[in-house]
Amino acid sequence: MHWSIKNILIWLMAILVVGYIIGMGIWSSRRTSQQPCPGLEITITDLNERQYVTVEELSLMLQGQGLYPVKKPIASISTEAIERAIAAHPMVRKAECYQTQAGTVCVRLLQRIPVLLVVTGNDSYYVDIDRKRMPIQESVKTPVLLVQGNVGERMAKQELTDLAMWIYDNPYWQEKIASVYVVNPKMVYLIQKPDETHLILGEVSGFRRKLGKLRTLYDKGFEQIGWRTYKEIDLRYTGQVVGRN
Repeated sequence: MHWSIKNILIWLMAILVVGYIIGMGIWSSRRTSQQPCPGLEITITDLNERQYVTVEELSLMLQGQGLYPVKKPIASISTEAIERAIAAHPMVRKAECYQTQAGTVCVRLLQRIPVLLVVTGNDSYYVDIDRKRMPIQESVKTPVLLVQGNVGERMAKQELTDLAMWIYDNPYWQEKIASVYVVNPKMVYLIQKPDETHLILGEVSGFRRKLGKLRTLYDKGFEQIGWRTYKEIDLRYTGQVVGRN
């Protein structure tokens, strides 16, 4: 194969052009990595539904942990560390952090959703929709089902969270059930509003069947025998509802 001077020159020019492009890319990358981060954008995606944490609070938290990115060199910023710090906030359910081409750090987050408020003699906390313990904070003003008495955390996260989520999916019972009182796992009361009638569930298991039985009585039985108010309505027995004054 014979190379002419023209072909060699073209080949050398191509090498020079490619080298120039690569060099400019490296120079530009190094220059960009040393540029300061121009901004931080935190978006609370469910802000219209609830506000348990603020952008200002999260910004101050990042500053306190030395993770606030604004004015830091872009190359020194760890979006993973920022994401972990925000996700660890007690009111945050999920967080995602990334950088734009311009170097702005963006954070998108979802807040936790409480479904149960547990109050015992020596402890108070929420249980969220993911069945995790959630601390009491003044920012949480969402009305949720109140549970009092001798309540263990396992029971709160399992059977009672099942009950709470079912009640919130059923507007009929959401209007009727004010709170829950636990004597022990085998003796659980639902406090009915507005008359504070005690509905005796016994064990929480089978609550759908028990409350379905009571609703049938409310919808059909009392139409025939007339409405009555009882201090207690016992739902523990198969096939019957027992009212006591």
